Amino acid sequence: MRNKGPTFSEGISFQLAKIGIILVFVLSFSMNLIQVYVDYQNQSQEFENLVERVIEVASPPAARAVHTLDDDLAIEVVNGLLSYDFIYEVAIRDERGHVLAEARRPPVVNSSGWLVKIVDNDVLAYTSQLAVPGYNQQSTGEISFRVDKRQALSGFYSRSELNLLVGVLRNLVLVALLFIAFYVKLTKPLARLSHEINEINPDQPGVRRLTPLAEERKDELASVISNTNQLLDVVELSLAKRRAVELALRKSEEHLRQIVDSLPVLIGARNKQGYYRFANRALADALGYSPEEMCRIHVRSLLKHSVSDIDLVLANDARVIDNREELDVVEESFIGADGNQLFLQTHMIPLDYYDEVVSLVLSVDVTERKNAQEEMQYMAHHDALTSLPNRLQLVERLEHEVRRAVRHGYYGAVLFIDLDKFKNINDSLGHPVGDLVLQEIARRLKMAVREEDLVARLSGDEFIVVLTVLDRELQVAGLKAGEVSEKIRAIVSQPIVHEQMELRVTCSVGVVVYPDKNNVVHELLRYADTAMYHVKERGRDAIEFFNEEMADRVSAQLVMEGDLHRALEQQQFALHYQPKLDIESGRVIGAEALLRWQHPHKGAIPPMEFIPVLETSGLIIEVGQWVIEQACKCLAHWSKQGLWHPGMTLSVNISPRQFRDASFVQDVVNTLQRYNVPRGALDIEVTEGIIIQRVDDAIATMTALAEHHVSFSLDDFGTGYSSISYLKRLPVSTLKIDKSFIRDLSCDRSDRVLVETIITMARLLDLTVVAEGVETPEQLEILREYHCHSYQGFYFSPAVAEEAFSEFLRP
Repeated sequence: MRNKGPTFSEGISFQLAKIGIILVFVLSFSMNLIQVYVDYQNQSQEFENLVERVIEVASPPAARAVHTLDDDLAIEVVNGLLSYDFIYEVAIRDERGHVLAEARRPPVVNSSGWLVKIVDNDVLAYTSQLAVPGYNQQSTGEISFRVDKRQALSGFYSRSELNLLVGVLRNLVLVALLFIAFYVKLTKPLARLSHEINEINPDQPGVRRLTPLAEERKDELASVISNTNQLLDVVELSLAKRRAVELALRKSEEHLRQIVDSLPVLIGARNKQGYYRFANRALADALGYSPEEMCRIHVRSLLKHSVSDIDLVLANDARVIDNREELDVVEESFIGADGNQLFLQTHMIPLDYYDEVVSLVLSVDVTERKNAQEEMQYMAHHDALTSLPNRLQLVERLEHEVRRAVRHGYYGAVLFIDLDKFKNINDSLGHPVGDLVLQEIARRLKMAVREEDLVARLSGDEFIVVLTVLDRELQVAGLKAGEVSEKIRAIVSQPIVHEQMELRVTCSVGVVVYPDKNNVVHELLRYADTAMYHVKERGRDAIEFFNEEMADRVSAQLVMEGDLHRALEQQQFALHYQPKLDIESGRVIGAEALLRWQHPHKGAIPPMEFIPVLETSGLIIEVGQWVIEQACKCLAHWSKQGLWHPGMTLSVNISPRQFRDASFVQDVVNTLQRYNVPRGALDIEVTEGIIIQRVDDAIATMTALAEHHVSFSLDDFGTGYSSISYLKRLPVSTLKIDKSFIRDLSCDRSDRVLVETIITMARLLDLTVVAEGVETPEQLEILREYHCHSYQGFYFSPAVAEEAFSEFLRP
């Protein structure tokens, strides 16, 4: 339907003319008024100047007339003033106010009219004091007169009225001319353009064209008409192309359908009535129908064997269609036409499909992914090597069994099983053989217990067996747990045949009965672990029940662990220094730094009590680093004071755990550099046990630190392996003879032979020897005879605080 053209009053020319009339009239009239006002101000000022001149001329004769009481002169002055047409009343008075002469005449009627009333409609009065020259300018009277300002400015008013009227007429003529120009130049061509546009057929825009304007016109309207004609050509061409595209789309629709059918995704569109409007080949094959058949069968019939809840399917379709809401079904079970169960991940979105809104359903087969997730879930809860439950599942099951035992009032037991010397199999035969042994042990453990019991692999060669529902009596439950433990110990010790070899392993078993004193799962595992370690201490291959004494020891250890944490935070630790002396000269050549702990309530705690707890809790790494920091800080301090000389060494004991820590080397190097420790001043004492377990790793660590001028002492030499084969490979500079050999040196020939042998061997290997625990002059004399290099012990001084040791260094 074409739109009707605008009326004349709605046209652009009328609107522009209306706006132009208002603007021009208001602007021009305002400018004229401003001009009138400015002219009026100028005329008023000239009038005031005229009045002042009149007063100036009339005042001297009027003053003489008042002074001499000359009536004739006064009348002459009055009549002279009335000669001005704008003055209509004059009076001369003496100093007492008596009228000497006066005259008046009627004011002239002003015919100017409206402008005079608007601008000025007042009569003005002027008065001037009269004074005779030579009499001190004393006032002798006054002259007053009244003037008609309108009469004085009558010419100005007439001119202004004429100018205003002429301006208004000029503005009206200008607006009329503008209106005609707008109509000719704009409104008339626009009206014709609107009419021609209404005549264009939208289906055939290229048939009619807009009439162009005269060639001499190059304005915007001419450009609009030209561009519109070009646009009509483009639209005509676009419509032709669109028709071609629609034809191509119809041809490609079938190709697109073929592509959708080939996708491995189940795609279908269902309407609110429960019928498929579209289905691809994958969905049809999964249901055992053709796409055409699916569109004629209701969803209830199509999916009755495939999904478990058809009502939920229809409800989801309604939500998507009515609310235009997208839905995700993360995982739904689907039975295909072949009877196989699939798991689908479905996404449902609303779709405008022809004349209705449908629910477009896209389902991806995630069966393989679900199976993989289940396998990962299984792996997360089971040991990869033995397929036994791992620590995570063990904790979950044990928590459940403890709660069940409390609820039903029976006892169970936790067995902590550790294989004895299993490391020997791994080291001698390799890890593959060790893995086979672990798998066989796992199989035997499962055979040794009931189906309702739990067998789990904790780590390495450690296993946990949870025995459930043993008995309602604690003693009977403990007896049954012991019987099962003996059975396990016996079955584990049976030989394992591998490549014509019989491999034999034994096990240490720690047992704890639950529930007891509301112990949590981790406490039960720790108690069983403690009982197992008691077996290890007593020689392995046995069974040990966790008892109250062990509980007290564990509790004491836990308390000490907490105290040690606070000791590190509150700086309760301190270093004491035991001097090392040269045997020949008796000069102090260094010291050994020893850790001391002053508990705020318990006093001094012996190192033999708290250092093992530091080791087991893992705090030894932090405390060990603190020891190195303090030792280096003292070395830097003594060096700055000139008390520490080249060749002197401060020995620091390192725990096995700290020595094997990955950041140990870098931490030591950083500390040396931070405190600017003198080269060769720091000595690290290691035991044979640290080195012998991983000789190559120990050599690498010691070599890396030796490059930074850190020396090493082998502590407690003679009490361990004492193998020269590894001793000659180690970058060790000092051997320390254990005090157990020094204690009976004066009375035990065997100790003397052993000490002499160690010293002789060290000298042959170019190593320095330090004897520990020297307490008597006899011991020192024997060491001197054997040419021992240095010693330390109570004979000279026990370990002392930093301030006391500094006194030993002073000359």
